[in-house]
Amino acid sequence: MLSMTTFQQAFEQLLSRAPGPVFPRARELYLRKYPLEAAGADRFRTFLLREEIQEASVGAVRVRALSFALVHWQGPQLAPDAYLTYLAERWELCPDDLTLENGGSWFRESGAWCHFSAAAVNERGAPSTLVES
Repeated sequence: MLSMTTFQQAFEQLLSRAPGPVFPRARELYLRKYPLEAAGADRFRTFLLREEIQEASVGAVRVRALSFALVHWQGPQLAPDAYLTYLAERWELCPDDLTLENGGSWFRESGAWCHFSAAAVNERGAPSTLVES
C-alpha cells in the first residue's frame, strides 16, 4: 500500500522550502507558485493563501495557516461539490467555509479557484548556537 502524504506533512514540506518571512515578496510568489501536492500530480492543486507568522526574539518561528486556495488547474470554475470531493479524498478535509472565487483566475492564469480554512501549524525552533571553546 502506498503511503500518502498527510495535509500537515505537505504543509510542513512546503514551508521547509519557502523563503523565510524576512523576504515577504519572494515568499508570496513562492506560495502562489508551488502547491502542497507533488508537481503536476492532480487536476486540483492546493496552495497556502493566508498565514499568520509569529517570531520570537530567540529565532523561533510559528506559521499558522489562515486559509488555503484550491485551484482547478488550468480549468473553468466547477461546482463546490467537485472541490469538496477532492479535499475529502486527497486530504481527508471537509471544510464548511469553502467559497468559490468568481471572476478571477489563480496566479498567472492557472485556473479557477476557491478558498477554505483548515488547521495547519508549523513551528521551527531557534537555530543552534555555537559553543565557545
